[in-house]
Amino acid sequence: MLINKVNKKIVLISTGQPSTNPRMVKEANALHAAGFIVTVLYCFFIEWAQTADKKLLNKVQWEYQMIGGSPQSNKTIYFLTRLRFKIANLLNRYVGNSLLFAERAQARCYDELIKTAKTLKADWYIGHNLGALSVAVKAAQFNHAKAGFDFEDYHRGENLNTTSYNYNRIVYLEKKYLLSLDYLSAASPLIKEKINHNFPLLNTEIITILNCFSLVQQPGFREKKGDKILHLFWFSQTISSQRGLETIIESLRLLNNPDIHLTLAGRLSDNFKAYIENIEDKIKKQIHMAGIIPPDDLPSFASQFDIGLAVELDMPQNRDVCLTNKIFTYLLAGNAIILSETAMQKKFNDEFHIGESFIVEDSVTLSKQIQAYFNKDKLEKQRARNYKLALEIFNWENESRKFLNKL
Repeated sequence: MLINKVNKKIVLISTGQPSTNPRMVKEANALHAAGFIVTVLYCFFIEWAQTADKKLLNKVQWEYQMIGGSPQSNKTIYFLTRLRFKIANLLNRYVGNSLLFAERAQARCYDELIKTAKTLKADWYIGHNLGALSVAVKAAQFNHAKAGFDFEDYHRGENLNTTSYNYNRIVYLEKKYLLSLDYLSAASPLIKEKINHNFPLLNTEIITILNCFSLVQQPGFREKKGDKILHLFWFSQTISSQRGLETIIESLRLLNNPDIHLTLAGRLSDNFKAYIENIEDKIKKQIHMAGIIPPDDLPSFASQFDIGLAVELDMPQNRDVCLTNKIFTYLLAGNAIILSETAMQKKFNDEFHIGESFIVEDSVTLSKQIQAYFNKDKLEKQRARNYKLALEIFNWENESRKFLNKL
């Protein structure tokens, strides 16, 4: 169903890059398809995303601007904003949140984003991370428009070892700006519960928008033929420690079965590279590195594997309450899923039965569940069920209607 929003203008704002925020890109695409005139404001964040950004932005039909320079372009403003960012963080630490120290310590390009957003006359301004929250609210107030914000993560619980002044800044920014919003979304039911608990006097309903993917990206269902190898898959932007990967590798040790292969996709961090180099050769031979897979290609790439692994830890708190895009990629690709029992993942699996779950970091149970999927009937039944769940329920066509009907 096409929701006609012709000539309405919307500005999406992020302090990161498009290729590091597939959720924002999906929203921009859906808004453009619905008739919105869309502009995305973003900022340089990390070097590896530059190449992915170029490929992604060459295909989009909405407008975009990189604000605040980068190491390759507008180097002077990039240097100056980095210097201001460092000073703002020092002042925020030792002086407090007043005088815009909090806003500038949360977003390197705060001033530049505000200036640009105000010049773009729009009906809606929506922030896509905490540094963009104040920008969206202030630009909307300046232009007598509406402001929104998307909680893809639970920001108060994102970091396990956050300092008191960083935590206080997050709480301060949320309290200062959230009650001015006309639209609020969350990426999981438990993130929504957390926000409602923290802000019982919110002026607007929070809608839950899951990190699903478009059916345009769903590959054809692949039946497993005579291949005796059981293929496991895990992906993220970065392959690093403290992501549950050590539990997977310990389960490979326990199974001691060369017919189990594990593929990891993402940028390999130095610490995990050292970890891999130090494991036994026989286990190392079962692990394959796929590099960074562009977001649009992930479902198709994932479809060549049997089992998708969602082995999140339950700390920090954000990991316990979120539903990552892994699960919805695996569903779209027709993978069976093994997932750790974070609060949100257990709740989701109890309701929709997408696979097997195990207590966080329990490598013994994980190894038994991997072994059980050597039963081809069990594996194929789960894979077909998950493929159908994505086709009928967990897809972006369904999820995007939730916010398109609100704007």
